[in-house]
Amino acid sequence: MTSFSQTARRVSHYDIEELIGSGGMGQVYRATDAKLGRKVALKFLPPLSDATMRERFLKEAQAASSLDHPNICTIFEVNETDDGQVFIAMSLYDGETLDRVLQRGPIEVNRALGISIQTARGLAAAHEELIVHRDIKPGNLMLVRGDTVKILDFGLAILLGEARPAEKGMALGTPTYMSPEQLRGQRVDQRTDIWSLGVVLYEMLAGKNPFQQERVEEVIQAILHQSPIPITHLRPTIPQRVDRILQRALAKHPEHRYEHIDAMIQDLLEVQSAQDSGAITVRRPAVTAKSSIAVLPFQDMSPGRDQEFLCDGIAEEILRALSRIPDLYVASRTSSFQFKNRSADVREVGTRLNVDTILEGSVRRAGDRVRVSAQLVSVDNGFHLWYQRYDRDISDIFSIEEEIAEQIAQALRVTLRERTGHTEGALSATETEAYQLYLQGRQFFHQHRRKAFEIALQTFSRVIELDPGYARAYAGIADCQSFLKLYFGWGEEAVAAADSASAKALELDPELADAHASRGLALFLKRQFDEAEQYLQHAIQLDPRLYTPHYIFGRVCFSEGRMAEAAEHFREACALVPEAYDSWYLMGMCYRKVQENARARNADLECIEAVKKRVRSHPDDTRAWTMGASVLAELGEPDHAAEWVGRALAIDSDEPIIEYNSACVYTALRKFDEALACLESLVGRAAISRDWVENDPDLDPLRTDPRFKQVLHRIYGE
Repeated sequence: MTSFSQTARRVSHYDIEELIGSGGMGQVYRATDAKLGRKVALKFLPPLSDATMRERFLKEAQAASSLDHPNICTIFEVNETDDGQVFIAMSLYDGETLDRVLQRGPIEVNRALGISIQTARGLAAAHEELIVHRDIKPGNLMLVRGDTVKILDFGLAILLGEARPAEKGMALGTPTYMSPEQLRGQRVDQRTDIWSLGVVLYEMLAGKNPFQQERVEEVIQAILHQSPIPITHLRPTIPQRVDRILQRALAKHPEHRYEHIDAMIQDLLEVQSAQDSGAITVRRPAVTAKSSIAVLPFQDMSPGRDQEFLCDGIAEEILRALSRIPDLYVASRTSSFQFKNRSADVREVGTRLNVDTILEGSVRRAGDRVRVSAQLVSVDNGFHLWYQRYDRDISDIFSIEEEIAEQIAQALRVTLRERTGHTEGALSATETEAYQLYLQGRQFFHQHRRKAFEIALQTFSRVIELDPGYARAYAGIADCQSFLKLYFGWGEEAVAAADSASAKALELDPELADAHASRGLALFLKRQFDEAEQYLQHAIQLDPRLYTPHYIFGRVCFSEGRMAEAAEHFREACALVPEAYDSWYLMGMCYRKVQENARARNADLECIEAVKKRVRSHPDDTRAWTMGASVLAELGEPDHAAEWVGRALAIDSDEPIIEYNSACVYTALRKFDEALACLESLVGRAAISRDWVENDPDLDPLRTDPRFKQVLHRIYGE
């Protein structure tokens, strides 16, 4: 391997400055990117004489460079020098690797759990792209500001689809962190990374490697045949649950380990939550066998493939019905619908959503006849617990939904509460048409974009024309008007319309939780905060699993400067809908405002996870892109933050909320001119409430700038 003795040698467009590290898999240099003027780390790998091996390595390293996650080191480029040396250009971080931290001894339990969770999240992102790291160890985990983890060195990474035995004569990891199958030269998958993370967690807690021996041969024998001393025998104050996590992660046979790292993350989060309420931001549901379900979007099998609204609506209505069962945990609509139009194994869905059963189905419509097929599947073994097919008139749609919910309840041996609010028996032609329109409106509403809200508003209005007594349609109208005001700057006439529609919904159905939530949101926009809280509290009493009341309650508290209370409401909202990126974002904002930085960082990391899930299925959700960009800026990822905000502005440059969120991101990036330019675009629109702007900590760095005060004056006046 060539060693650079001169401090000024250029490779590609990088000026090499000094050697900062070396090891069995190459040497790392500090360098400057001459094109962009940023500091980078250049890693040069050992010579690869075999052309096939070099080609395969480059392919896998380039795949790793596509990973985009705050817990993974950013790879800018994978390339070769003129003389055939392979190098990787990476971000250069200011921090220290975990192995140096461990030289000072074992670390505190909550810190170890936090580091493990972050590492696992980064690995989950890699595994999702079918990439296995194969060399997780303390030396490859960098701790930067705030103990944020950066996984380094994907030089040994492989693609799952091309997983293969070890190449002869090539080092494939550090022996003390290698899984048994790695040591045997067998095929590996994501469970190898789970093993290595288990070793790292043990070492953080014990202060020594669980398979530490004097000679490499003894290390290998220990990994293959010996079980580590339980961690609680070494540190009795550590929770017993940690022993069980380590036992599962360090199982000798891969099939006895966690199959997916998401399940390990869930267990680590639960231990962390029990240890320190400030370490985790939500209380995730603890479920037992046959007590949890996810309702996936139904597939459209109609000849014209034009019944998506009916498929989504049926699934949503069944989900709502099942949510009324007191002892059944039902994954939220947002959680379940992330798998729409995606091919996913039921075990993967169950692991990701923390449920034991999956309901999936299909809809085939021909004229006024509809066939609905539904099946309940066990996550544990893939067996079908129940299957039914319904051939009915479209006017019987309510009874189909009721029958499915009731039969599932029986299959799960629970009791379904009596449903209310639906017409008994078959619907009239007008009622059937109104219901189908309502489902179409809901489909647009869930997109949470301005155009979609406008279409949903028109659709709900058509429902009212057909059925003036449709309370849920009035609530839908109120919510559309409110969110168009809240997110997209519609005028006071929208607030008046939301006020009127929400009042009408309550008049028609005083016990409809949706109506109380809509009323609370409308009153919040009218700045009648006390009255808004009363309706929101009543909505929560009527339906504790409804997301919107908690979310709006948090915004009420935020607008009044009650940050700690606001954070708790956002926390409740996220417990109901873990994919609610906006609640995670606002929660982190609240915690930073009250200087609870550990909680703020946890909320930020959860926000990024939620954003990535959202944009995977909704790439045009610009609110998600900008909120994620803001968090990336906070986490010290300026390049990714700028990229994400750029995506948002390219899609929705004329939307006030996107301009405002972009201003927040540019402020965090210290690009104050760009931030003020975005705020200037709000002049004449007053799209964001003054209360919000005055309390938003994202804009704090601008508050001493006289130009900021001038912009506020032009937007809001005196």
